[in-house]
Amino acid sequence: MQRRFRRVLTTGMLTLLLSTAPLLAEAGREEDRFRAEIASILQRRCLSCHNQERMQGDFSLHSAEAVLESGYLEPGEPSASHLLDVIRPVDGKARMPRDADPLSSKEIAAIESWIADGAVWPEGLVLAEHLVDNFDWWSFQPLERPDIRESQSDWGRTPIDAFIAARHQQAGVTHSPEADRRTLIRRVTFDLTGLPPSPEETAAFLADPDPQAYDKLVDRLLASPRYGERWARHWLDVAKYADTCGYDKDKLRPNAWPYRDYVIRSFNEDKPYARFVQEQIAGDVLFPGDRDGILGLGFIAAGPWDFIGHVEVPESKIDGKVARNLDRDDMVSNVINTFCSLTVQCARCHNHKFDPITQEHYYGLQAVFAAVDRAERVYDLDPEVEARKQELAGVIRETNAELTALETEIEQAGGERLRELESQIARLQDAQTVLKQPEFGYHSAIATSADTARWVEVRLAKPTDLTGLSLHPCHDDYAGIGAGFGFPVRFRIEVAGIDGKWQTVVDQTEADFPNPGLRSFDVVQDLTAVERIRITATRLAPRKSDFIFALAELEIHSRGTEKGERPLDGAVVTSLDSIEAPVRWSRDNLIDGSWARYANPVEAEQLADLEEERNVLRTQIETPARIERRKQLQSRLTASRKQLENLPAGSTVYAATTHFPAQGNFKPTEGKPRQVQVLHRGDVQHPKEKADPCVLPLAADEVSRMEPGLSEAERRARLAEWVTSPHHPMLWRSIVNRVWQYHFDQGLVATPNDFGRMGAEPTHPDLLDWLACEFRDSGGSFKHLHRLIVTSSVYRQSSAHHEGHATADAGNQLLWRINRRRLTAEEIRDAILVVSGAMDFTMGGPGYYLFELEKADHSPHYEYHLFDPTDPVSHRRSIYRFVVRSQPDPWMTTLDCADSSQSTPKRNETLTALQALSLLNNPFNLAMSERFADRLRTESSELSDQVVLAFQLIAQREPNAAEQKALERYGTDHGLANLCRVMFNLSEFMYVD
Repeated sequence: MQRRFRRVLTTGMLTLLLSTAPLLAEAGREEDRFRAEIASILQRRCLSCHNQERMQGDFSLHSAEAVLESGYLEPGEPSASHLLDVIRPVDGKARMPRDADPLSSKEIAAIESWIADGAVWPEGLVLAEHLVDNFDWWSFQPLERPDIRESQSDWGRTPIDAFIAARHQQAGVTHSPEADRRTLIRRVTFDLTGLPPSPEETAAFLADPDPQAYDKLVDRLLASPRYGERWARHWLDVAKYADTCGYDKDKLRPNAWPYRDYVIRSFNEDKPYARFVQEQIAGDVLFPGDRDGILGLGFIAAGPWDFIGHVEVPESKIDGKVARNLDRDDMVSNVINTFCSLTVQCARCHNHKFDPITQEHYYGLQAVFAAVDRAERVYDLDPEVEARKQELAGVIRETNAELTALETEIEQAGGERLRELESQIARLQDAQTVLKQPEFGYHSAIATSADTARWVEVRLAKPTDLTGLSLHPCHDDYAGIGAGFGFPVRFRIEVAGIDGKWQTVVDQTEADFPNPGLRSFDVVQDLTAVERIRITATRLAPRKSDFIFALAELEIHSRGTEKGERPLDGAVVTSLDSIEAPVRWSRDNLIDGSWARYANPVEAEQLADLEEERNVLRTQIETPARIERRKQLQSRLTASRKQLENLPAGSTVYAATTHFPAQGNFKPTEGKPRQVQVLHRGDVQHPKEKADPCVLPLAADEVSRMEPGLSEAERRARLAEWVTSPHHPMLWRSIVNRVWQYHFDQGLVATPNDFGRMGAEPTHPDLLDWLACEFRDSGGSFKHLHRLIVTSSVYRQSSAHHEGHATADAGNQLLWRINRRRLTAEEIRDAILVVSGAMDFTMGGPGYYLFELEKADHSPHYEYHLFDPTDPVSHRRSIYRFVVRSQPDPWMTTLDCADSSQSTPKRNETLTALQALSLLNNPFNLAMSERFADRLRTESSELSDQVVLAFQLIAQREPNAAEQKALERYGTDHGLANLCRVMFNLSEFMYVD
């Protein structure tokens, strides 16, 4: 049968077989059919895995020869073709395509027919993976404000209703009656604040005859600080916010919470949406000096982070590369999924199969974040302080650069000989074995200025005649510090006798003394009856960013010392200050008789000679002008650092940053972007061409690549400006769809994170676009959008069932009634706290624990079963709880709380027996039932009155006679606390309508 297939494809045989016009016409039709139908299916659904580069299962579909050699296909015999076996679903599942929807029955039938007809494949045709390059999908279309539909009904209150009514008329359904006032206040209060209305608020609203009573209620709720707490929770679900890192160790993020508080405050302040988005992508660039410009960057850092892959594995290793690739993937997907509702991450391993997004686009977006990491970042509450800090940081960076340039200039002035000397010295130093004891020597306190004086003094046990003394430099292996560590740049040596008068022996305070390596500084001079010796450093030795004074040993040479007696026996060391860190550093180490030496004395002497020649040469080329220039630069550096230290320390937020203290292998880029390459099939071991920073094209003729040479900050700024363009069709459609969904329990687009071809189409496209334009043109005001929605007639409908409408529209996509909604996990917990009287409305700050924390420093354990639910610290709103990724709160998870390890644009809503058991028996519910009972007893001593108040608090109404009787009987039989447990399980408490 393979020979038959070859004959179809061979030119000579094809000519023979098609010698007649009818046959030629038939073959032409078959080739056209392949190009129009079969090739499209193979390109779209198969070639991403089965191509000439990636032959999954040793099978490719890119050419006729490859298909023939695979043995998967028998032309003319569908029943013998294994290809059909793997694409046909069995019990709704097919082996291929893997991890994707199966081929449609129409597509399978087309392939089967093609095989049956001989599997004609046009000669020479090679298929490539399908690249979507058209932008005709609804979400890519320019955003234009539709005309408001005219309605024949007087039902509508806002333009929203006109669009809904028009669809009703088209479908032959009508709206539902308006809900009663008790239902309306409960619905809108939960929707806007996440809390139940109080009995007093309910009674006042029910009794208010003002026609504007409902509008006033809405305005009051939008002005409440509880509004921001409610709507921030929705945002944090999408952003993947949590207070731990996730992955294996799931370490704590103690400073993640300022981002959470920023989101709450932004909603309460009704921050314009474009500004809100820009702050979360590039706030530090677009709004320098503004605290929200840094706090907003908590969004980029909100998702999971692999501690082991970043800290314990170097970036050069495969696992380190994988960790950083996935980290950038999370940043890219979080930005594009959240703000644009596009599944850009589908292009990580191959071009997007359904949307016009290529691997080059995806890795170009990774390049935007190529210098960014997640770490602690300092911010200031005072914008002026933040601006001053940035100014001083810039001065310090510039000064360090000028000092480096000056050193380079000096080295170049020394010519080839200086370079030779430096090279020879480095070679000899590397070859030397240093002999030393664990006691390194004396070390002063650290200073921020080179010209800070430090002194150390030795008082001898008795007056001694000296023939000289020697200062021995330190040696430290740590971080490559090496020989001469801390030896003063300028200094003097003084001695004093019993009269206490100081005599200067050495004055090296007018010129810099070069690093001596391990060569001792020797003084040969007869000194009579010396009792005290003092070394004063007037210019300290530099370290990376500060200055110190250190000596390994003070050795003295004397006359008249008894045999076996050391001149320094019984001596006492004092100093202005000292780092006492035994055994390495201590004052007493200065006279312990040990110091570092090179093991090979001959080579040590050669090294000393080379260092001396080098120092002489440097003295010749370091002109007075260069010396003065260095002094000025060091003085400026010292002054700037001191000013920076004296400014308020500020606060810390876990956010996107390029500057932070290194932690193991996790090191800051300091703004230098890493090189990002397109990865073949997303594999870090198979990099291809360099990725250029870009945005996504929204039309066929758009240029998406950013201009070359942009800094890390400029790249993010370009992305933020592109995302928030007034003409960006997806930004504005995406956010109004999310808000609509949270009010109606279903979006106008059912896939809020995916507006691409694999997502749903809008049920009301004109309404979606009108809302998007209205929101954009109102300045991006969330409160304006909420007001439009919750004051509309469609929102104020009853949730009552209508059999006829349900038959025509079972999913209620036409919104002929309001959907009945169960409270979210946070709403249930918060409502229980409010009803029981335990709620503490304190806002902001670090999250409270609902667990006992164990082994916090290594791999934390979060022990929920050990927590005391009566602890008043935990009686705050649920948005302020400490959210753990790897071990989420079991009670909240049972009630369908969001999984913080992934974006949750819409929560699951389940109904399980475990939920009822939790609400009856969880320690939190038991504790709050007792608290609720105490509140009722405080209000009234009569059970009948207690039942009425409980019902008002739980359901915002009084019980009817049958309910009153049943609840009183239960309270009498089982106690008030058990009655309160039952009340927390009422459907009327758990559901908004």
